[in-house]
Amino acid sequence: GIRASVSARHSESTARFNARSTRDALLKRGGPVEAGFVRHAYRPFDNRWMYWEAETKLVDEKRADYRPHVFKGNLWLVAQKKSSQEWRPAPVISHMSNKKLLDFAASCFPVWLCDDGLDNAGGTPHRPNLSAAAQRYLQHLGAGAEDLAHHVLVVLHDPAYREANADALRMEWPRIPLPGWPAPGSAGTLPAVDAADVLAQSAARGRQLAALLDSDTPVPGVTTGTLRPEIAVIAVPATTHGHNMTGDDFALIAGWGHYGTGDAVMPGHGRLVEREYTADERAALGDAIAALGETTFDVYLNDRAFWRNVPAAIWGYKLGGYQVLKKWLSYRERGVLGRALSPEEALYFVEMARRVERILLLTAREVS
Repeated sequence: GIRASVSARHSESTARFNARSTRDALLKRGGPVEAGFVRHAYRPFDNRWMYWEAETKLVDEKRADYRPHVFKGNLWLVAQKKSSQEWRPAPVISHMSNKKLLDFAASCFPVWLCDDGLDNAGGTPHRPNLSAAAQRYLQHLGAGAEDLAHHVLVVLHDPAYREANADALRMEWPRIPLPGWPAPGSAGTLPAVDAADVLAQSAARGRQLAALLDSDTPVPGVTTGTLRPEIAVIAVPATTHGHNMTGDDFALIAGWGHYGTGDAVMPGHGRLVEREYTADERAALGDAIAALGETTFDVYLNDRAFWRNVPAAIWGYKLGGYQVLKKWLSYRERGVLGRALSPEEALYFVEMARRVERILLLTAREVS
């Protein structure tokens, strides 16, 4: 079964939420149900468990019309109409989420919609979340909804696209170029065969990117199996005394985060040491340094333990407006989390840094 623990920071009543009556109603019904425990994309690279309740406002609004479309195998693209800051690429998710997944008003678009099958000509429980024009376009190319979604993803993460469309992205929804649109083979468009090939290549790159962005998906050579040389030297757990981390070494107390007003977690400065690459690190990274930056950081948990060699571009990488690694650390400072990191959490930081490295190389078109 699933165990749940209750935080000391409990729910409190608000103008639209009565904590006591909600608690009483749930207890009268028999308590929580196992199916209510779901994965939740809280922030980029920060998936958590939450309890979703269909009959009350236990977690803000219950959004009962949203839950049916979150199912295994579905993919959600995340975007915003405009950004409050410089426009940044957004994550892709496969779980429930919230509007603060981006720094400003996240909107989540599923590739598939749940359908009861009664009005679905294919007789399947899901149908593509596409306009009629988009479906006709894909039929011309012999492609599907997921091909289109992965093409969109890779375009949104393309630095050249963001630079060319910077002004428009600050004002409106992203507009995605499509090979051969609207009817491949018609006057002024790519031949259907060529358009299909371009879309297929883009979608293949998008699938690689989607796996890297989904922290619940293992990636061979990056998070599992034999690591690539340029991956293995990134964010290596280390200590000042030269031994493996153990005991108090896992206490994150370098000032990465603290509680502000109410339950808001505020980022701190933490402890970083910027330096040049060692000869061994430079040799292992090779040509990747062009995309990762000429300097690197050692990122400290405390006075003794640190993650060695987090290149500048990895440390500064933003997704959805958040500086990913720093944001993750801010929520796990011991004063916020209430305990030291587990060894698995310390290794998760390593995995995040290595995923980001591969994303930077992939989107810089350094690798195939």
